[in-house]
Amino acid sequence: MSDGPRLDWSRIQRNLQVFDFAVKPTTKAAWVVRLVVMLVAAWLVVKKTNALVSPMLSAKPPPKIPNEEIEDYRFKYPEEVRREIFMEIAKAEQAERRRAIEANTWKGHLWSREDDRGHYERVKMRELAARYKGTLTQMYLILDEGIRKKWPGPNGEPLPATTPPWDPRTTW
Repeated sequence: MSDGPRLDWSRIQRNLQVFDFAVKPTTKAAWVVRLVVMLVAAWLVVKKTNALVSPMLSAKPPPKIPNEEIEDYRFKYPEEVRREIFMEIAKAEQAERRRAIEANTWKGHLWSREDDRGHYERVKMRELAARYKGTLTQMYLILDEGIRKKWPGPNGEPLPATTPPWDPRTTW
């Protein structure tokens, strides 16, 4: 029975030292391997970075909100429509606040409850943006205008312009 050629492990280990990047290369072959590996790594980094960054650099900026060339128009809507949108947002906000209190969401933790309410507000804003053929930005600008000008909400009172202070939960 033939064992075949025997492997010279010392020679294999010596050649594998070429791939030990923790040690300074001592042979030309080790320098060539290191240079090739570094060039391939740099090429991969540039390729991945380009794939991630190029869409951001080549994207068109979002369309600007039209100028207010017509009296009583802001954010592309007349005041009557803006007040209508604001009232829908205010109704949804007050209904969500009531629901959160009745259901004792987040065990009464005010900051988390407000954060949760903000999620439902974004859902409503997206719905209104689609219905009124506007953008999410326009809907938030209308909400901001209504709060700043103290437009009355569904209960006749303006929406509060405050939020609970930040208070991280210590338990989940």
